[in-house]
Amino acid sequence: MGLLTKIVVRSPIIKSIIPARIRHRNKNDVVFVHDESIVIKEITGGERIEEDPLSDIALHNIAAKRDFDSSIQAAKILGLPREPKVSRFPGRFWDGEYTPQSPQETKPELLRENEIPPQILVLSLTSRTLVFLFAYYDVHESLQFLSNTWPLLAQVPLMEELGVHLAVDPK
Repeated sequence: MGLLTKIVVRSPIIKSIIPARIRHRNKNDVVFVHDESIVIKEITGGERIEEDPLSDIALHNIAAKRDFDSSIQAAKILGLPREPKVSRFPGRFWDGEYTPQSPQETKPELLRENEIPPQILVLSLTSRTLVFLFAYYDVHESLQFLSNTWPLLAQVPLMEELGVHLAVDPK
């Protein structure tokens, strides 16, 4: 008799959906947080003004990260808040900061050396670890994830779930 320690089938359930700019300041990314992975998608489209401006908006898969050592408890964004400009379409979610194009039409914008995007994704894992994460394109235009981990207090009793709730001070 043995104990199963690996996930056989990944859950399709999305724990949270977070708008973020973790690749570049000009990218409208959305991060889908699953139980043991994250998926980055980019909002594209919205160029047709004469008709319904939201009719051609789509989400394109950019990348996924599935190599976390344990389950994700919580996720938040650190960094500069999105500053929406006045939209031509009141009441719409589009922030009007730029006109996106499909990922196939544009060359990836590279971050300069030692530059980080305006926002960083923070994940709290069940292994009592915080993961600080962003994505960037290397010189070969391949998307790479850069992450750093920070252990949480080890002296807390196991029954207390440390890291279930994350809060970010907006100052």
